[in-house]
Amino acid sequence: MSSFREDQAAGLRRIMSGPRPRIVSVLSAMPGNAQARLIKNLGASIQDDGNNVIIVHATANTGDALTHYKLGNTPSLLEVANQRVPLNKAIKFSEQGYRISRLLPKQGSMQFQQAEGLQLDRIFGKLAQEYDIVLVDTVLNNNALPLQSLNDGEIVIQLTRDPESIKQAYILIKQVCSQLGRRSFGIVVSNASQAQAMLVFENIAQVARRFMQIDLEFMGAIPADEHLSRAEKLGRVVIDAFPMAQASAAFKALARKLDYRQAILAEIQRTSITL
Repeated sequence: MSSFREDQAAGLRRIMSGPRPRIVSVLSAMPGNAQARLIKNLGASIQDDGNNVIIVHATANTGDALTHYKLGNTPSLLEVANQRVPLNKAIKFSEQGYRISRLLPKQGSMQFQQAEGLQLDRIFGKLAQEYDIVLVDTVLNNNALPLQSLNDGEIVIQLTRDPESIKQAYILIKQVCSQLGRRSFGIVVSNASQAQAMLVFENIAQVARRFMQIDLEFMGAIPADEHLSRAEKLGRVVIDAFPMAQASAAFKALARKLDYRQAILAEIQRTSITL
């Protein structure tokens, strides 16, 4: 009995000393602005739970940086790495409460010289240490994420029930594993109920396990809720504009999945260990 309780206590300590910051990169198998919408609403939900959150836009699509994140002329982390501006100048405060930064300048490229990439990775790591959770809006670059810090962190893939989206999600998984080796991925299914999302997840998880011997983790479902579009037209996130909407509840549940404090509380309740 004593040994069992010691094992439980050790497990709890591992959770409490979990990776901080938690770096979560999101890849999307959906068209349009779905990726930015997911990240902004998730970032606001995590921030609302009492965490310090920063979103990093890490693609060469400067239109997204301007349209969805309103970064405008905000300097990039690459400019910080090249010692053109201080780090604090590359961070913008959002109306939703979280911070935002961009990896690349307006005319940036995802191709870095080795020394430049190492310095950029160091700057990103320095920035990340100031936050509890870092959400990264990114794409693959030569079958990997643009920084080693991102490759070492968590990867969440967003998809829908559409067969083409499921196919694209599986391709993303294969591409990453071809470059980085076997690893786990989180799965978020958008425009679906919980039951519909679980069916999609079970199917893609079974294929991934059978053909690549990798495990996927179901992170949650985001329902097809018109309140998301209505909030976006208002320039707001759904938990702020429509806090009682189904989408708001879904984002809050997803936020708790990414919050280590919630994992600690769940483990305390499960094991009945007093800290």
